[in-house]
Amino acid sequence: MDILGWIWWLLTSAAGLVWSIGWFLLGGWVSTIAQIAVVVGIVFFYKYGWQRAPAEIASRLTSVGRFVWGWMRSREPGSEQVRTQVREVIRTVRIKEAGDVNISTLLSLIMLVGMTLLAAS
Repeated sequence: MDILGWIWWLLTSAAGLVWSIGWFLLGGWVSTIAQIAVVVGIVFFYKYGWQRAPAEIASRLTSVGRFVWGWMRSREPGSEQVRTQVREVIRTVRIKEAGDVNISTLLSLIMLVGMTLLAAS
């Protein structure tokens, strides 16, 4: 009978852990959205005044809502199942030449040279 208690404790602990992580993530998202809404509200109330701002916010929200709804309903351009035939696969291999260096490497080297010169002086 103790084993059933242990199993029950393990399942409730796991469910509690999942619930607390989900609540933590959801709370972060809700908090972020609320902060953005407050900043947008302050900007609109400052720009349009307290009487006109709610109507302006509502009109902007409807256009944003239509955009989001259209984006959610849209499909990928190539989502239809089109049968294609691959006749041969061509593979291009690019071999780096002796002078090929990317910009990130150059900036890192410039920084290291600068730090060396700074430490030497």
